[in-house]
Amino acid sequence: VRDAQRGLVLARDEEATSQDQADLRKRAYGRQVDLAARGVGTAAAVETAELAAVSARQSVLSRRQAVTQAEARIDQAQTRLARARIALREAERNLTDTILQAPFAGTLSEVNLVQGRLVSANEKLAVLIDADALEVSFRVSTAQYARLLDAAGDLLPAPVNATLDVSGIDLTAQGIITRASAAAGEGQTGRLVFARLNGALGFKPGDFVTVRVQEPALESVMRLPASAINSENSVLVLGPKNRLEAVQVILMRRQGDDVLVRSVDLIGREVVEARSPLLGVGIAVRPLRSKEPIAAPNEPEMLELSAERRAKLVAFIEGNQRMPTEAKARVLARLNEPRVPARMVARLEERMGG
Repeated sequence: VRDAQRGLVLARDEEATSQDQADLRKRAYGRQVDLAARGVGTAAAVETAELAAVSARQSVLSRRQAVTQAEARIDQAQTRLARARIALREAERNLTDTILQAPFAGTLSEVNLVQGRLVSANEKLAVLIDADALEVSFRVSTAQYARLLDAAGDLLPAPVNATLDVSGIDLTAQGIITRASAAAGEGQTGRLVFARLNGALGFKPGDFVTVRVQEPALESVMRLPASAINSENSVLVLGPKNRLEAVQVILMRRQGDDVLVRSVDLIGREVVEARSPLLGVGIAVRPLRSKEPIAAPNEPEMLELSAERRAKLVAFIEGNQRMPTEAKARVLARLNEPRVPARMVARLEERMGG
């Protein structure tokens, strides 16, 4: 508006100057006519003065048109200013009336906002993360997935344990399987399974964790070496007079070098540990029984730390800024015990470079 008003002032000044020139040309034309009437002037001079007067009047008309256009520009600028004020008031009302309220409390990530920017409809502003409702996804083979189904083919809510390695310390969280992906995925094998984590302190979206699933317990099964069973799911047992007999079993599960089988005919029987082409039904054998008792589960190895070694580990944990407070307190409590797990000490010293 201010620029348009200044333009109008200049246009009016130019109009006044043009009008003065037109008046001057008109008087000059009158003098030439008077001189010609007295026989002093010439017709050519009269004609030249008349042309100059006409040109001056034309210039006045052009300046008047410029003044009119300047006045129109003022009106347009005032209209735009009024519209801008209306838009401002409407934006202020919309800002006052608009409140984005999340359905739950959490932490914002990937924020795409700056102060004063207009937000379009359906625009993604940020990602809201609920630290108390984290999920973990992991892929299992088709055979493993089949073991997680019930008789109706539905996915069992099996408990899971997620482990996160943070500076040599394991953060763990318990959870439960909730669902599986609807499709296997292009170029993928197995099944993608999701589990909801509870109390996942120190876990963040995007962490790589180790997931262990607790499958339904198998009843009435026996564990045998995988070499004891053949492709027909039969094993050799010791019969009367140390002669071998074949017993059909149901293969329930393979676990590394062992198999879990089920058969009522194996109760109280001795099974051949390793099949061989030289062994068959009816062959008399001399059994070689192992005299070693079944080993008990290994207890975690514990260490007694020296004061200097313990102080270095404690200083490393206290100076670690990435470790969550809860995990740090738990590790420091373990380090202050008289005996410390050797595995934890080894992992910490590996991170320290010792």
